[in-house]
Amino acid sequence: MGQEVEALKRVGVSNSIGMDLAPYPPLVVKGDFHNQLFDDAKFDLKFSNVFDHALFPQKFVSEIERTLKPGGICVLHVALSRRADKYSANDLYSVEPLKKLFKRSELVHTRTVDGLGLDTEVVFRKKR
Repeated sequence: MGQEVEALKRVGVSNSIGMDLAPYPPLVVKGDFHNQLFDDAKFDLKFSNVFDHALFPQKFVSEIERTLKPGGICVLHVALSRRADKYSANDLYSVEPLKKLFKRSELVHTRTVDGLGLDTEVVFRKKR
């Protein structure tokens, strides 16, 4: 997680921060993505590559939408063609279940990626 935050900082996203159960100060704070410690409408952009690890997918998405500003972007990297990894709590086989979970956002983009076993990038924009 720390490498992702550092990479964002290198390309100009100076206020990037990560969140994980295992903190890596100062880049990654300790937290549970089902119950995020951030204020409402705090972020312009959120990225996650651990959707498959969410024990409660609706709560995970609800927290993303709660903490995104109106018009904010959420980028998810997910596995659609196979099980993501041995820690997967939920698996996707299409984008449709994600579209149903994002109740306050609209799907704006999908594309194929090659990211550590994840094969699809899904982008949502929170409605204004």
